[in-house]
Amino acid sequence: MVGAHIQSAAPVSSRQLTQSGTFALSSASLRNAMADLEDLGYLTHPHASAGRVPTDRGYRVYVRELMTVRPPGLAEKAKIESGLGSEPFELERFLHATSRVLTELTGEVAVIAAPDSAHVVLRSVHFTRVAERKVVVVTVSGEGLVGSRLIETRDDYTPEALQTISNRLTAEYAGRTLLEIRVLLLAALQEEKVRLDAEVSQALELAGKAFADERAGGETLVVEGAATILEKPEFQRDVESLRRMYRALEEEARLVDLLTDCLAGGGKPAVVIGSDSAFTEETRTAVVVTAYRSGDRVLGALGVIGPRRMEYPRVVPLVEELGRYVTKRLSEGV
Repeated sequence: MVGAHIQSAAPVSSRQLTQSGTFALSSASLRNAMADLEDLGYLTHPHASAGRVPTDRGYRVYVRELMTVRPPGLAEKAKIESGLGSEPFELERFLHATSRVLTELTGEVAVIAAPDSAHVVLRSVHFTRVAERKVVVVTVSGEGLVGSRLIETRDDYTPEALQTISNRLTAEYAGRTLLEIRVLLLAALQEEKVRLDAEVSQALELAGKAFADERAGGETLVVEGAATILEKPEFQRDVESLRRMYRALEEEARLVDLLTDCLAGGGKPAVVIGSDSAFTEETRTAVVVTAYRSGDRVLGALGVIGPRRMEYPRVVPLVEELGRYVTKRLSEGV
């Protein structure tokens, strides 16, 4: 019954189930069974003459107890490897590539919550001159995450000077979180000796730019495949639900909270359906989400948002596979 509705996006009648050959029961027997399931709250019907559709409760029982998962096949694993295996491990680019692969494989909206940069522990920092008064700063975390960006400097630095500053800042700040480093930098900049020591002043200028809080301009959430919503029959028939969905996807903080709240249940992918959360109830959707890690430490979450009739037997193991793959790449640090 649930599988038939997932495929058709339409109410399912007892006659359809009889013709499918799946059940060795008459149409009348199936009709009575469906009526009983409706009384128990597992099915409902849009109007009196229609077939039945699963309720949120029905979907939950299907996902937790009845469905047979379909692990990713060789072709899907090859797509993951070809889409991500050669991707340089610069975190933002890698997460964007991961979200593209996830939406291509599942046909749903992919969402990834990036690690909280303030609590990432620094391993090393490197400065490289690329043009006059322009320097690329590369930071490497204890988890192997690599971040890079272009900064403009007040002075023009030689490669030798930048190497000296790189060594100095790495020795001074390695093993600290970026939040701790920013506090230490504020304190150092207030000291009188900074204004009297040109070398210290230059090092702190570069450190300030390298470890600046980028939350206002950087990304904490990656969303890919929003256009897939337009292909779903339930949204094509309900313009107001479509509007609510797009508005909700623009609320970054709310999505990040949804993803991180889903991780409280443990290591397996979490499935949130309809009335399970304010977000999925408002948008009439379901969410499948899992964590990605570095060692035992959870760094972020990735998953998909789609209609409640999402193809769970295929989507859940795909989300889990992507979570394992991202964790593997983080552990390798490459």
